[in-house]
Amino acid sequence: MHATAAPVLIAGRRRKSPSSDPLKKVTFQLSESIIESIRVLVEKRESASANAFVEEAIRDKLRERRRAKLYAAYEEASRDPAYMHDLRSDMTAFDTTLSDSFVSNE
Repeated sequence: MHATAAPVLIAGRRRKSPSSDPLKKVTFQLSESIIESIRVLVEKRESASANAFVEEAIRDKLRERRRAKLYAAYEEASRDPAYMHDLRSDMTAFDTTLSDSFVSNE
């Protein structure tokens, strides 16, 4: 049987969350080496708290996944001839509009 590592707690620190996105307590397990690494970062004041570090890491990973999904959609769209035709037409119209606005009045 493995001993469960105690959660990393920083006494006296409470993060505040906007009422539109309230904090909720959850329970999950992390390897002892990860917990120790987080504890060291908090002790060195490289993160406000273990909770803040974990939340930031999760936000970063979620952002990375959303970005990858978006880039995959861009890649798929770039293989669609109709989409690329529309895109080129829009870019041509935009370039024309830009060049009209830079005409000198001299």
